[in-house]
Amino acid sequence: MEPILSLEREPGARSCFSSLLSAAALLLALTVLAALVFLAFTETVDMNMENAMLENVETREDSVLHNLLTTLALLLLLALLFLVTRRLPARILSLLAVGLLTAFGMVFVFSTLSAPTHDSYIVSNAAYLASLGDGSALDSFYFRCFPFQLGYVLYSEGIIRLLGQGNNYLVIEAANVVMLAVADLALLSAARRLFGESTERVCALLLLLFIQPVLFCTFTYGNIPGLALGALGLSAVLSMRGDRYDLLRAPAAALCFGLGVAIKKNIMILAVAAAILLLLRLLRRLRAADGLALLLTAAAVISLPAAATAHYEERFDIEFGEGIPMLSWAAMGLSPSYIAPGWYDGRYTVSTFAATGEDPEATADAAREVIEDRIAAFRADPEAAREFFREKIASQWNEPTYQSLWTNQVRGRYEGEQGRITRILLDTHEAETRQYMNAVQQLILLLAAIGTVALLCRPRAEGMLFPTVLLGGVLYHALCEAKSQYALSYLLLLVPLAAYGASVLLAPFKKIGKTY
Repeated sequence: MEPILSLEREPGARSCFSSLLSAAALLLALTVLAALVFLAFTETVDMNMENAMLENVETREDSVLHNLLTTLALLLLLALLFLVTRRLPARILSLLAVGLLTAFGMVFVFSTLSAPTHDSYIVSNAAYLASLGDGSALDSFYFRCFPFQLGYVLYSEGIIRLLGQGNNYLVIEAANVVMLAVADLALLSAARRLFGESTERVCALLLLLFIQPVLFCTFTYGNIPGLALGALGLSAVLSMRGDRYDLLRAPAAALCFGLGVAIKKNIMILAVAAAILLLLRLLRRLRAADGLALLLTAAAVISLPAAATAHYEERFDIEFGEGIPMLSWAAMGLSPSYIAPGWYDGRYTVSTFAATGEDPEATADAAREVIEDRIAAFRADPEAAREFFREKIASQWNEPTYQSLWTNQVRGRYEGEQGRITRILLDTHEAETRQYMNAVQQLILLLAAIGTVALLCRPRAEGMLFPTVLLGGVLYHALCEAKSQYALSYLLLLVPLAAYGASVLLAPFKKIGKTY
């Protein structure tokens, strides 16, 4: 099937308007990517171990020349891999890459023996007890604060029941590896549909180089399974090309988004990006499948998270309530923190919710006051406001490990000796691992910027899908709670776009491959 971006644009005012909107979104995304590339090449944010279990970040200046050279070296490695694998069919290369990443992930999980702690332990333990018919862990202040976690609890309970591993949560970490493979396959499919088989090949090779998501699989939380479902939803929307199967793909996409949001609320950003694409398609040409996908996605992202809550309420006779209102996260995100600007500070969420007697309206009123005060402070001192958001954005998007090392270094461990691969990556060669991750981050951001420039030459609604996801992620986490681990999902979603940028740069190597 011919790639979407190689198709001729449909004539007409509606198609022209759609292209203009796409170009505007691409320009905004390019501006954001240019800023992120500048940050990546001039400085680096590190997670350090000074506060043990507490997150702690610090910024150091980088050598631009050193970063350029390491990025160039990685790009040359990518070109070499492209030449070496040129005779493999694209889909075989994709399956091989995902298979290697999955094998590496499984080895790492059972080598590291990482055990959940704090929030990840609370949700995992609640799932384990629920699998035994015990709802005591669910009937707690934590889940009255965060009822949106119940979707992930239900997902984890399903895995525990299926595989019967009790309260050893390595099985959930292994499930993360499988779900990451699902996400990778969905992104490879999206790369092929958007840009063609050549870009799919580069995408597979880039995924092989990008080890941060694999190391993050030991974190038992909704990040990876939610991302996998969201990526499947995006791929399903891109696969809707006007044939008779679209009426089946539409509910499949909606189901993926609904389940993804139920497991991880941030997947709403992916659902909104898909909804924008569907609206632009409808603007270009009215098609029943696009309208159906739009309506079903809206219904799914509302009903499925509520269904998970209702399930546990009815099953264990528990009243969870509305939980902490969204405004509280905005209050936190606009305020200084002992970690970095906008990072976690329970004063604005858990503490206020408890002080108000778990009253969502009173908690929202308190958050609204904080937000108004912060906006007034930003207006009074624009320079301080710019520095606040610069530091906040850099602390998330310019921390190249995305907490994938830190989360394995500070959390508990199951009994047994850690494997050699863990000791190499997290201990004896930790510095080299960080440097490598920094180079990979720089390469993906730079290539994504190049890919966005190439898309501007022929703007289409479909081409703005992944840039729109990036814009949504940057904006949401600029306003709400910050963590560098949140940015990991969006960087992975940029890989198809980065692969397209690399395909533009690697065009001469394609000719070499044909010659030899």
